[in-house]
Amino acid sequence: MAGDVVWTEEQRGKVYSTRARVNPDHLTEGLDRGPCWLAAVPPFDAAGCFAEARDKSRHDMDEGWEYAVRQVEKGARHAAPSMAALGLRAAALYRSGERPDVLDLEVEVAMAELQLQASWDAVPFWLAAEGVVWTLRAMLRLHELAHNEHEVHEDPRLEWSGTWLIETTAHASFQVAECESSWRLLRGVLAVADGADHRAARAVAEAAFDAAPVPVKAALSFVFPDEREWADRAAEDCLAQGGGGDKVVRMLVTTAGVDWGERLVEQQPGCLDEATLLTLLAQEGAGAAPVLDAAMRHARGNNERLVFARHLAMIRTQDAAERLAAWRGNRRIAPLIEDYFRQAPHLEPSPSGASEPRIPAEDATAAALTGLFEEYRTWYREHWVPKLLDDPGWEEEELDEEGWLDPTGDLSPVGEDDIAVLEARFGPLPADYRAFLRVIGTGTLLQPMEAMPGAALEPTTQNFIHPADIPGAHAVYTRWLHDGWHEENAGVADMTRMMPVMGHDGYANFVLLSLQHEGDDRVHVWYHDEEPDRMDDGIPFVEFLHRMIDSARREKPFPGGI
Repeated sequence: MAGDVVWTEEQRGKVYSTRARVNPDHLTEGLDRGPCWLAAVPPFDAAGCFAEARDKSRHDMDEGWEYAVRQVEKGARHAAPSMAALGLRAAALYRSGERPDVLDLEVEVAMAELQLQASWDAVPFWLAAEGVVWTLRAMLRLHELAHNEHEVHEDPRLEWSGTWLIETTAHASFQVAECESSWRLLRGVLAVADGADHRAARAVAEAAFDAAPVPVKAALSFVFPDEREWADRAAEDCLAQGGGGDKVVRMLVTTAGVDWGERLVEQQPGCLDEATLLTLLAQEGAGAAPVLDAAMRHARGNNERLVFARHLAMIRTQDAAERLAAWRGNRRIAPLIEDYFRQAPHLEPSPSGASEPRIPAEDATAAALTGLFEEYRTWYREHWVPKLLDDPGWEEEELDEEGWLDPTGDLSPVGEDDIAVLEARFGPLPADYRAFLRVIGTGTLLQPMEAMPGAALEPTTQNFIHPADIPGAHAVYTRWLHDGWHEENAGVADMTRMMPVMGHDGYANFVLLSLQHEGDDRVHVWYHDEEPDRMDDGIPFVEFLHRMIDSARREKPFPGGI
């Protein structure tokens, strides 16, 4: 581990292993799995792993394991002949409960894909019974199959007509994401495998790499982290073709290096978890700073941004210090930054450095909005936080970890460049909304909510949408619209001009900015499951904010109190 990075022993224990840097905790605490996983660590407990892999009780919450087997037997008539035969063999072996002396790779993989045995239990059994080379072949084969639930059938006669196998790589991204913990286990086992097994497994991976879809390329580069060329090719393909997803990008960030890491994070913001961040730091040392800075810039809110800032603060170099100092204007991150410079005062940038606050000067509207949200923040901390602490089960440290002590802590001001991009798409924005973006910003706002009977007290969240995400939200909103809405509002409002500025319940319900003409700052609250109706007259944006804050104080958050 590089001398410019400050580590704790707990953090070291979360780093993914390589052959050059084996982490003993990778195969135990680092995987956060049960006895089956621990049994897969040499020396292997094949009997224990088999019992876990074939555990029929996992079906008890549904119709039972016999139903699952019958569905496979029933679905065979729809499958291609070779896949039908394979599915029936898998069903028969699972039904019998027998443990073969030699595993049939195709049958084992079919059982996992048909969801008769879970992949995270099957992989330790495969490792215990057949070894790492065989298991790698099985994992590659698993990503070449799918079952019919992943396919959309237009023929209603095929609905609910059983489960069967389909030979395709079209679902590789889903498969890699589902099997992420299994790939992590493989990486740990390969890090400590003997030379002959490692060379044989590498040969299997090399033979499959060129033809593999992007997600599988990412997984192979992850389990062979010393093959930097593989990681570079996988990252290039991921950026060019897509087909990633959070878990695929995580794999690549740990192996592909800083330049690719920055670009991947920009394309897939918010995807990095603790183990990925720490493995990146272990691999790149202080050189990881640009990736962590990019993650902060593209974070989806200040709570997420704070996680990346904590990892950037592990680096004690002038470059990292200047990157952190640039965020001093962010209230959520400022305490961490001040603590950083108390510990490393020699890294304090000069006044002429890059430490200017990111919040611009406030005009009259901006000052009023700042006052409104500061007043709400004070009320929340004085009235709602004590109520949370009085609720059984909550401690102040837990609330801090959840980000529940500060209702506005996740909100972050938006820069002029992002506002300009949004205006290029939707036209000039109303002045009050522009002021809101500049001094309050976007992210998650916490609001008090009455507890459900028997449930713990906790706040609800409203998401002010970042300008970079508004076009995507607008596309979701317009897809929800249908002819009835347009007909009801013909000659009154152009529904497609309205712009989502806040989302509730994911992207199902929106607060819309009317934008029917320049300066139109009227706000409409819109629900996707309402019957087509004429939009109301709306209320001015600042009035909407006041009503929203007032309703929060009454514990009647959006939409109930507005």
